Amino acid sequence: MNICITTDLFPPEGGGSERSTYFLAKGLAKRGHNILVVMPHFGQKTVYEEHKWFKIIRFRYLRAPDVPVFRNIVKNELFCLFMAKKLKKILKDYRIELIHAQNILTIPPSVIAGRNTKIPVIGTIRDYWPICFRRSFTKPNGNECDQCNFKNLVNCVSLEGVLPSFSMPVILPYIYANLALKQLLLNKADHVIAVSEALRKLLLTRLPLNKLKNCIQLPSQRISVVPNIMPLPSKILTKPELMLMRRNYKFNENTKLILFVGQLTYEKGILVLIRAIKQLSQKNPSVKFAILGKGPLTDYIKKMQASIGDQFRYFGFLPYNEVLKFYQMADIVVSPSIWPEPLSRVIIEAMALGRPVIATNVGGTPEIITHEKNGILIEPGNPIEIENAINRLINDSDLRFHIGLEGKKTIEKHYNEASICDKILSLYHRVLSSY
Repeated sequence: MNICITTDLFPPEGGGSERSTYFLAKGLAKRGHNILVVMPHFGQKTVYEEHKWFKIIRFRYLRAPDVPVFRNIVKNELFCLFMAKKLKKILKDYRIELIHAQNILTIPPSVIAGRNTKIPVIGTIRDYWPICFRRSFTKPNGNECDQCNFKNLVNCVSLEGVLPSFSMPVILPYIYANLALKQLLLNKADHVIAVSEALRKLLLTRLPLNKLKNCIQLPSQRISVVPNIMPLPSKILTKPELMLMRRNYKFNENTKLILFVGQLTYEKGILVLIRAIKQLSQKNPSVKFAILGKGPLTDYIKKMQASIGDQFRYFGFLPYNEVLKFYQMADIVVSPSIWPEPLSRVIIEAMALGRPVIATNVGGTPEIITHEKNGILIEPGNPIEIENAINRLINDSDLRFHIGLEGKKTIEKHYNEASICDKILSLYHRVLSSY
């Protein structure tokens, strides 16, 4: 089968969503399918790449100017029209039989191109972009958002400081229209994949634009749950290698290392974790914390590193292979997210490497973790629960081992390449049979 995978970014660029797209493309290619990855190349010339498993077209598109509203129009509406036109020719030239679109920027133009060429389109949703312009389904204060109406939009835009107040009469109608367009186009996809049941439920029930409900409500039979692939890493560090890595990063052999990986944003719960770290660092000098990532709170994290001292280490944004080594070096991985994570890539990566995970009971996380079996679930926004959970695992090596082992089994059973590709291909054949 000739399959076109459209995406905003692709490794080595991007993060968890892009790695998930890569693993899917590779898994399908290993089954003998011809995979063409199509994506924008912002501000650079078009590039054609030949890889072992697939071909990539990075088509040239202008880099959006840093001018509010106009920047968004260039990156959304104008881009949608440009990519749709570009795709129509690519689909014909490469005799594509099915389009599998992956992200917020490329699903809308993929749907337009698919409708014009009568090629079926499947879209995978990994966050809340169809129902939230911030994509997090939370208000800036961390509380879950009930609806993307004008009142909440004003609060989001004002609290984030995205634009000055006098621009509200322009920006709010634009955001509202942008959401409406995305929802209308998503509804025209032949099938939609949500990466968790929690995300599927919200896509079916929490539409922000009530006036359009009758024409954009997704039928339940056209949206399925298929999680991301998480292959077990091929390179597992030996004990001597782990000890050498610890020495290189100046961590003592007997230190209990607690790891956070993710964007440094309020939604990811990093501020709550910091509050727990302050308490733990005072009570237990043998515990150290490593923070990996970048984001709006980077400067604050650097200040906390200077304030807390040697027990708190910030390493910035590291290449993926180095992150995998950090997982293995860590004793515990903490995912303190406040926003309802649809399917946390950090959690499944840590579990795949046998690391015990402490995570908040939000979004799709309870679909991965069974409390005290393959992980520890805590309530979001509570530093005391983080502190208690870390102390519990630090003081119980048997529990750490058991949870880590069960976590790895969970990933092997439910997130392996074979079973996920089987589900994806089954959907492909079902959709194609209707054409």
